[in-house]
Amino acid sequence: MKISKNTVGMILSSVIIIYNTKCTIKREALGADNEIRVICSEVDKVKIRNYLSMIFTDTIYTPEPEPYYNLKFSSPVDYKKLKDRSQIVIAALDRNPSNTGYVLMKKILSEEKFNYTENIDPIILSEDIYAKKQLFMIINAKNEDTLISIINKKKNYIREQFHRQFVNRQSRYLFGDDRNKKLEDSLYHTFGWSLKIPWGWEIIKTSPDSNFVWIGKEMPFQWIGVSWKKGYLFKDNISAGEFIWSWPQENYGSIQFNDYKFELKESSDSAYKGWRAKGIWETIDVTEAKGGPFYSYLFYDEKSDKTYHINFLTHHPGEDKSIFMRQLDLIAKSFTVNRDS
Repeated sequence: MKISKNTVGMILSSVIIIYNTKCTIKREALGADNEIRVICSEVDKVKIRNYLSMIFTDTIYTPEPEPYYNLKFSSPVDYKKLKDRSQIVIAALDRNPSNTGYVLMKKILSEEKFNYTENIDPIILSEDIYAKKQLFMIINAKNEDTLISIINKKKNYIREQFHRQFVNRQSRYLFGDDRNKKLEDSLYHTFGWSLKIPWGWEIIKTSPDSNFVWIGKEMPFQWIGVSWKKGYLFKDNISAGEFIWSWPQENYGSIQFNDYKFELKESSDSAYKGWRAKGIWETIDVTEAKGGPFYSYLFYDEKSDKTYHINFLTHHPGEDKSIFMRQLDLIAKSFTVNRDS
């Protein structure tokens, strides 16, 4: 069953009994956008972790695996000081009155909604309950079997809402009024295409003769390379793969792709139909020993009769890289072509 986007608007503020009843102006929610704060008791922790891990399965290899979301567990006694986090899950399974998560659930839900979640639908999602730009999720089920039985029905819906939350919050951070519009305009008028470019980004290299532009920033290193050629230059996965595989040495010059975890498939999430590749990049000079994750989009734009390749990668040794790769993906998907070029 497909759940409409309006379902997200189930206003928890009308069903939560706020036992902190002071009227305050909502501030923007706190916390990293790749962190989900999970509040439940120790008795439910393992089962709730297993359930959420079956939903949030996306991983980036950097080359070590990094999840899109980090689950941070806290005790129900900390609910009041953590309820303003940007992404929060309140969960209870064990029905024992000694279960602190169960006690908390009884306090924050009206009797009607408690019975509804316990007997009909254990999942509620809503926004901005205690803070602006917040996603708030309730899991109130009789047992683990009840949750598992509806995972196929709920999984995509939950993932979509958390992804939308990430995009909304990160877009405000990346593409605010202070972004580099001067560079955006320059690329648009010079090359016939544009990207939304955050503040602090600059051109690293341009090769007008070979139709290549490399932009980026430092700390951490985040790079985007764009190239374009006349005509439709790939016909299938083999020609697309060959094009992408040889591209970094031809354009960046100093790096290459590694076959570890290399993946190529048709792109369904790009504005342009084509191919998406992801994997690990590395420096050709082994004495430098640099590397990290990369993504590529290869697509043909019929109106301009050009094949475009957008590659992005990061280098942030010893630190989390998945959130920076997701930022780069948002920038890459802002790509637009001047149809008159």
